[in-house]
Amino acid sequence: MNRRGFFTTLAKITGVAVVAPTALNAVFSSSAQAQKKRGAAPAAGGAAAGGMPLVDPNDSVAKAVKYVEDYKKAPEAKGNNCTTCGFYAKKESRNGKEAGTCTIFAGKLVYGDAWCASWNKKA
Repeated sequence: MNRRGFFTTLAKITGVAVVAPTALNAVFSSSAQAQKKRGAAPAAGGAAAGGMPLVDPNDSVAKAVKYVEDYKKAPEAKGNNCTTCGFYAKKESRNGKEAGTCTIFAGKLVYGDAWCASWNKKA
């Protein structure tokens, strides 16, 4: 490499080292602003900003365990529902109904009046 090539390469590397942090900061801050504008939860914040979503009855896991939002619509429930299940823990009220977490559906809420085939009597 000759002297001119060395200084050209050095200038390019220096330029990248100066411009890259500014460009990356602009990209990541605009992404965070977009999430804030949409009301989405930040990556590290989890449930604090947007709340946990409810289980979708059409979700593959929900279908696999025969999840229904109203235990009265499932004859095999035999009067049991999520509030009497050992996997359920009351958390909040959604749409005027009790909702809580379930270990079967990590990161999502289920209605207290819901039922699934994994129901297990509370101890």
